[in-house]
Amino acid sequence: MRMYNAEWEAIKGFQHTPNFVDVAFDLGNGEIPADHGHALFEELARLLPWLRQHPELGVHPVMGAPTGRNDNLMINKRVKLILRVPVDRIPDLSPLLGQSINPGAGALTIVALKERPLMAFGYLYSHFVSMETEDEAEFLAAAREELEKLQVGCGLIPGKKRKMMSPSGNVWGYSLMLHDVDPQQSLRIQELGLGTRRNQGCGLFIPHKSIKEVVVD
Repeated sequence: MRMYNAEWEAIKGFQHTPNFVDVAFDLGNGEIPADHGHALFEELARLLPWLRQHPELGVHPVMGAPTGRNDNLMINKRVKLILRVPVDRIPDLSPLLGQSINPGAGALTIVALKERPLMAFGYLYSHFVSMETEDEAEFLAAAREELEKLQVGCGLIPGKKRKMMSPSGNVWGYSLMLHDVDPQQSLRIQELGLGTRRNQGCGLFIPHKSIKEVVVD
């Protein structure tokens, strides 16, 4: 007997031609700095220079577990490198396979490409959204303005304040939950993102089932 799932019931008949897709790679075993957004993109762009010409392309933050010894994250077979790319650029990622990158904590080998379609869920979460401001009120105002331009109406719940290092200095932002997003708008937000620095892991949204992530993270 199949259990009722409200999210699935809301989207099961929804039809959409995707413009973007997530492409996941294994990274073998190793470590990566917790603050890796800039260094990771630079390593990927070293191997694929065309990435610099696509600001709409996203590189998800690598979500490994803290090592407990330093400010690094542990990489194992369950931790993925995920790029959100236009569908027509998927074949151009294949040269990454078998290559090594070093975002600052040792070499990692990129293997096993797998596509993941975007899902039109009503709750979306981003680990780090940057509006280039440290002030929460300014951050929320800028986020609402962008959503309005995208013709997306939904609720916003800001979470933990974030900081990331870049060559130009600290980049500030917040984790962010969007709720009560309709299917078409959900995919639009996932494809276009919010704020700046998507290639460094900011402004990328993934489906989520609870507000707990943004409250306790």
